[in-house]
Amino acid sequence: MSAYSFPSSPGKRFDDFLRKSEQIKDERLAAAIPREFFVPRVARGLLGFAVSWALYIGAIVAMAFAPHWLLYSPLLVVAGLGGWGLHCIAHDCGHGSFSRSRRFNFAVGHVSLLPLIYPFHAWRHVHNLHHQHTNNLELDTDWKPMPAAMYRRMPFREKVIYQGTRTWAFWGGTINYWRVSGFRPSFFPRKEMRRDVRRSIWFVLAAGAVYFPPLVYFTGVRGLLLYFVAPWVATHAWFSATTLMHHSSSDVPYLTSDHWTKNAGRLLLTTDYMYPRWLLFLTHNISVHTAHHVAPPVPFYNLPKAQEALKKAYPGMIRERELKAGQLWHIVRRLHFYDTESGFYTDFGGTPVAPATEQREGRPENVREAA
Repeated sequence: MSAYSFPSSPGKRFDDFLRKSEQIKDERLAAAIPREFFVPRVARGLLGFAVSWALYIGAIVAMAFAPHWLLYSPLLVVAGLGGWGLHCIAHDCGHGSFSRSRRFNFAVGHVSLLPLIYPFHAWRHVHNLHHQHTNNLELDTDWKPMPAAMYRRMPFREKVIYQGTRTWAFWGGTINYWRVSGFRPSFFPRKEMRRDVRRSIWFVLAAGAVYFPPLVYFTGVRGLLLYFVAPWVATHAWFSATTLMHHSSSDVPYLTSDHWTKNAGRLLLTTDYMYPRWLLFLTHNISVHTAHHVAPPVPFYNLPKAQEALKKAYPGMIRERELKAGQLWHIVRRLHFYDTESGFYTDFGGTPVAPATEQREGRPENVREAA
């Protein structure tokens, strides 16, 4: 049994969701994806790796030679995009879909996360917990909302972090995850996990010892801030915005263990955004996220085809929306607490947020969410 008895007064929307969940409960979802889509092509993966490093390093070099500081902001957006792309490459490495070689996956993953100074195995193990418990109110590690009553019992410092990362400081949400788990082997329950994390920490410390002293020596503290810290924050901003939008929507509930099922977590609880082609290429199809949750071993370049196969096998189950700036604004302005009555959201004032009309057959409807 769940530790909670939520939601206490579920409505039709929640009941409709449970009906869908029951419908797919015993399905072998990944069987809908042709086996050839699971086969990695290392050369294609390395192309993505090279493109993201070129964006990241190119933007930083351009800042060093920029004739005016006004160019820093757009260049930092590009650097952050390159750093986020590298994280997306590490994402494939963590799931074993970059190559058939476990050692090669781990090597590329460690190098890809250097712009974030994120120990690869610490991220990998936390991320796998998210995959195992997507949108489970008690067990998910990513962006889960908390009930207002629980928030009121938190220490003041933790309240500030929670409120900030769900509103004006949403860009720091993944920085907070890095703070909590990135350098704490004791965070992980199993001995082999802690051993992995220690190795990744030593790798990051060694890389930092090689890189940071020359950077400070030749460019000073200003160079450290401009050429590393600012791109680090920009990368986290892409990281935070993308993952927050994937897993937060006014019409997607978080579920207690009484209601949660593995297939619901894989197929029904992620919102995919239809990026323009150039952004799909530079972010390595990270927005095609439902197919990834259903079948993590599918390499990033095969995700669009895997998604199409799932849409044919489970019509009306895949949530896709056009990418609009107002969607992120709506999330940080309204979706703050878990509503213990409905199973959806309230804002910080306790006002329930009415769920928007669900998407049909993967096509977004033009609806106006509660303002």
